[in-house]
Amino acid sequence: MPSRPDHGSALRFGFLTELYHPSVGGQEVFFQELAEAMVRRGHHVDVHCIGHQPGLADTEVVNGVHVRRHPNGGHYKTPKLADMRRNWSDIVKYSAGVRRLATWNRYDFFLLNQWPLMHVPALPAAVKSRSAVHWCEIREDRLLRVLQAQLPKRVGMNFAVSEAVAASIRQQSRQDCGVLPSGIESRRYRSAPKAERSGVLYVGRLAPHKNLPLLIDAFALAAERGFAGDLVIAGDGPARADIESSARQSPVADRVRVLGPVDEAQKIDLLSRSAILGMPSRREGFPRVIAEAMASGLPVVTADFTENGARDVVRQFGAGVVCGTEPAEFADGLHEAEAQWDRFSRAGLAGTDSLDWSRIATTLEEHARAVTRRNQR
Repeated sequence: MPSRPDHGSALRFGFLTELYHPSVGGQEVFFQELAEAMVRRGHHVDVHCIGHQPGLADTEVVNGVHVRRHPNGGHYKTPKLADMRRNWSDIVKYSAGVRRLATWNRYDFFLLNQWPLMHVPALPAAVKSRSAVHWCEIREDRLLRVLQAQLPKRVGMNFAVSEAVAASIRQQSRQDCGVLPSGIESRRYRSAPKAERSGVLYVGRLAPHKNLPLLIDAFALAAERGFAGDLVIAGDGPARADIESSARQSPVADRVRVLGPVDEAQKIDLLSRSAILGMPSRREGFPRVIAEAMASGLPVVTADFTENGARDVVRQFGAGVVCGTEPAEFADGLHEAEAQWDRFSRAGLAGTDSLDWSRIATTLEEHARAVTRRNQR
């Protein structure tokens, strides 16, 4: 087995994640931006992922990050049996490939995405001390609870996207778990005073579990009680047609706008001009858009669903309201956020420094260096 070369102060990272850019999702963004932050700090990062759509290159360099897709059949998200959601033969191939590349012993540290799960037990025991799993969410399914208890024991360290997810991993597995949140480059965002803002914003993927009909119904109730401004829904995804239909059927349809996809500049502008960010999701880890809202001084309203990690983030930073799961309760949350806007806005801005990528990258680097020093001794 070849030994790893000495790179001086630079470290070699292997990021092992189910999906990566140009796939769109919270974990894709997390691993892409963390990888690029590590490259900016002078490290080498290889991302090993599954090719999710036809036509992607097997290998390419994106913003200094070496992306390697294997398997790369292009049908990972479109299995023959749609109920499977993923092509499981690709997961088996990917997990076998993870074991082979880890056996080569090329990397100083491995960071694994929670998904697709099977790759975690595939890691050889020899690299346990220099590997970590990043847990993006907690699931209540019985099988997944077993895996959440057992898989953290297969690696030397665990990280989670939020303190609440970390606490669940610690409780279920009895293993240590740090926090690597979904970060931002805080200097990109701007905070306008309340007098220059209006309305409710949702920005993100339009998928069924995002539960946008709840927000549309709640906004209609809030509008009837005097809430000012429009509801703006920005993004794209498989539920877009259903969401547009719900918007057309709203009793305040003339105040509900579904924009479709927006670019980065448009998103930052929307965050600075809206009064409240609405997050009605049934299931989330640490939505990046909450960090973006905090950096924009934008209070957040989210619903108290069991698997909605957004509620834990809002509570942790005091950056908004966690309300009930019915439209009337969500409407009350919108009015509460409006009434206490200044307090929630200040709390969000105060927590922004801890969510900057430079801080998050430093945390990972310090842990990887400590592991490297222990292994060298």
